[in-house]
Amino acid sequence: MNDVRNLLEARLPGLQARIEASLADSEARYNRRAGQPASAFLLEHTQRTAAIARTLALREGVDPWGPVLVALFHDAGKFHEGEYHQDGVPEEEHAARLALSLLGEHGVDAAEIGMVLEALRALYDDRLPCVGACRIVQDADRLDKLGALGVGAFFTKATLRGRGLVDALAHTLSRELTYAHAAPRSMFTESGRQLARALSARTIAFFDDLLAELDECGIAAFERRPLVLRGDFRTRDGGLVDQIEVTVVTPRVCPRCEREMDLAHRLERGVKCETVKARITCRACDYAREISFCLPVLA
Repeated sequence: MNDVRNLLEARLPGLQARIEASLADSEARYNRRAGQPASAFLLEHTQRTAAIARTLALREGVDPWGPVLVALFHDAGKFHEGEYHQDGVPEEEHAARLALSLLGEHGVDAAEIGMVLEALRALYDDRLPCVGACRIVQDADRLDKLGALGVGAFFTKATLRGRGLVDALAHTLSRELTYAHAAPRSMFTESGRQLARALSARTIAFFDDLLAELDECGIAAFERRPLVLRGDFRTRDGGLVDQIEVTVVTPRVCPRCEREMDLAHRLERGVKCETVKARITCRACDYAREISFCLPVLA
């Protein structure tokens, strides 16, 4: 992070510290309201994303100043006023408003402020074009969720939410594997695609080994069920794909009565994304569980 800090301090002394203080405060307020332990998960993710954005920008031959600035603000609206998506305003809009205020106070010129706000608002809004710094930050944000970094973040988040190993896998491994498989097709930059191919393979291999060990030791038995979703799915660059594959991880048999499990699914449009909702039910008892996650966004 020293390279990121030096880049910011040379032009805007004190700005990074103010952004990070805002992130830490909003996360602390959210944790208190949610009854969760204190954490710096959001802050550390932001710092990693900024570092990855700098690396990608340099590999792509782009001035890292804009991507790093956008990366530092990209999640600044996630826990606005200590809440999570409670006011109907996209979190990127809250981030843009904070960026407008802080950058103005630090004397950043109007053109650069406009670039930052445009990138933030377009980052995960598929109605807006993702160009320039937006593309690099989108790739950096996704790369932080892959490989050893991504696995570490997966278990950190599960622990913060009070979930043990098997419970975390049952709730969210479907999303992690789906995103890992789709990662190379989700990157805008060539550097991002190269990294994603290697990191996604490591992610999938780790979880494959983990599930195999759980099964071999008689702790838990999961199976991966691929689902091919057909329709007209729009890419971020305006193209269309007619199918997206997702992976749903389910218990091999019912945890209660050890009978076979059925899987049904549907698609719904959520606040920010197209969502797949998979429902797992036992054929013999009333056991049921629903898994829900956003479909991967393709570049």
